[in-house]
Amino acid sequence: MANLKDIRRRIKSVKNTQKITQAMRMVAAAKVKRAEHKVKAIRPYSQSLQDVLAQVATTLPDNAESPILTWLKPLAEGTQPKNPIIVVMSSDRGLCGSFNSSVVRQALKLEQHLLAQSITPQFITVGRKVTFAMKRYGKSPILATLADMTAAPSLADARAIVQTASKAFLAGDADDVVVLSTHFRSLISYKVLLTSLVPGRAVPASGYLDYLLATPKTTETSKTATGESLLEPNPLAVLEQAVPLYLVNQVYTLLLESAASELAARMTAMASATKNASEMIGKLTIQYNKVRQAAITQEILEIVSGAQALV
Repeated sequence: MANLKDIRRRIKSVKNTQKITQAMRMVAAAKVKRAEHKVKAIRPYSQSLQDVLAQVATTLPDNAESPILTWLKPLAEGTQPKNPIIVVMSSDRGLCGSFNSSVVRQALKLEQHLLAQSITPQFITVGRKVTFAMKRYGKSPILATLADMTAAPSLADARAIVQTASKAFLAGDADDVVVLSTHFRSLISYKVLLTSLVPGRAVPASGYLDYLLATPKTTETSKTATGESLLEPNPLAVLEQAVPLYLVNQVYTLLLESAASELAARMTAMASATKNASEMIGKLTIQYNKVRQAAITQEILEIVSGAQALV
């Protein structure tokens, strides 16, 4: 049985740990509110921009030619990608529960399914945790690794990701770009989802394989858009200017979603750790009192036995 000194040392250690987890919980709780506000503020703009692009795409003439259309047309027409780029977003730090492991697990599972279908993916990893995991357990090439942008994402960070993916795409080294990241739901809930960066396309709930192997369908907005739009100087020029803006905005939105999910997961994990520390302190205190009481009882018995021996 542990002596009183060891138990006191453990209680002190657990109390120090509890102070750290409590401070981390309070910091995450303060930051997650700002992150949640940013996410909710950018979602309507992101959706409106996607709807506008889908509508502009329907007004293009059939004989239009542009590098942008070289990218969009094969995907919109249902050509099956064989060498997609998958951007995986995680965190640079740990102590956020199952946040990083859930993203890594889905990335490895997706890679396994794609390789079984003779589809060779390339990865762009955002965050140190997923970078380490994909280098260690993944089998596919990693096109680029990006870090120091998950805590407080900026438009410059989103542009860096888009430029890396666009360079490989325009060079012919890839034929699709999707993002695997977490979508913020609430302070206690997030979901790992795949998002296509191609305007007018969406990854179905059934998964990315169905997205690849089935003929994609455009969004409802592009099919049922009503009214007449006046585009100056012409629809193609508008599209060429709007698509880069759309791509950066989509990636920036996903970075904000991931950051908010990470903070919410860290707040929940640290709250749980603080609660567990309180329970452990209670158990150690009870154990300390029992050992102390046993020691006192033993001393009393020794005194009584000594007194009786003198009689």
